[in-house]
Amino acid sequence: MLKNATHRLRAIEPSDVDTLLLWENDASTWWLGASLAPYSKALMTKYAEGDHDIFRDKQLRFMLDTKLEGIWVTVGAVDLYDFDPRNKRAGVGIVVDENYRRQGHALEGLVLLSNFAFGHLGFHQLFAEVPSNHNSSIDLFTKAGYSLGESRKDWVMKDSTWIDVILMQKIEEN
Repeated sequence: MLKNATHRLRAIEPSDVDTLLLWENDASTWWLGASLAPYSKALMTKYAEGDHDIFRDKQLRFMLDTKLEGIWVTVGAVDLYDFDPRNKRAGVGIVVDENYRRQGHALEGLVLLSNFAFGHLGFHQLFAEVPSNHNSSIDLFTKAGYSLGESRKDWVMKDSTWIDVILMQKIEEN
C-alpha cells in the first residue's frame, strides 16, 4: 500500500533532517504554506525523532523515495494535514526536490498516498489548495484524480500580490 515497484512512502528518520531543512527553510516557497520563519535543526530533529499519529496530531508526513539503479533515493515528501476524523478528509501537500521534478515522482507519491488514505485510513476525501496560477500543480492533481472545485479569492499572498486558490478534491471511489 505504501510501496510499488518504483516508489515508496516511508516514515521520517533522523537521517532526513538535513533534507527536510533544505525544503522547509526555502523562503521562496513559504507563501504556499504557513511558514513564517526558518526551522532550527534542533526542532526538526525533535520532529523526526517523534511519534507521529494522524489521529492525535491531525497531520502526517511521509518521505517519498524512488529506486534509482536498485538503490532507494529520497526525492520528496507528502503530507496529510488538517485531518478531520468526523468527515474523513484531509488536505494533501507535496514537495519534490528540484533535482527530481518533472520526472513523475509527484504523481507516484500522490497515488501511493491516496491508496493509503482511502484503503487503510478509510478516508472519504482528500483535498489540495492549489494557487490558480500554478498550472503544473493543477495538472499534477488532475492526473492524480482530483477534480476542480471552488475558487478562493485572494487566498494567499506572494510578495505583495494576492493570488486565488483552487480547492481540488478527490472523493473515494466506491
